[in-house]
Amino acid sequence: MILSNIFTDLRETVKEIDVPIYFFHGIHDLTVNYSLAKEYYRNIKAPLKGFYTFEKSAHSPIFEEPDKFIKIMTEEVMSGKTSLSDKTF
Repeated sequence: MILSNIFTDLRETVKEIDVPIYFFHGIHDLTVNYSLAKEYYRNIKAPLKGFYTFEKSAHSPIFEEPDKFIKIMTEEVMSGKTSLSDKTF
């Protein structure tokens, strides 16, 4: 089952979600392509969504930039806001 998920293209299978979504992405991530993640974010439909780029991180921004992560979680996610999210979309 886990291997089947590797070959799943979420852009085709999950185009809409009914809950708020927040993307935390390290700019130096080599596991998940940054450009593809931004494209998916732009196209997915959700009642509320935010994309947060972590400039000093790779695949684990919550551990590589914990202060920024905690700020986003407490000021944005817990309040249902996206004012700190990237503005370039």
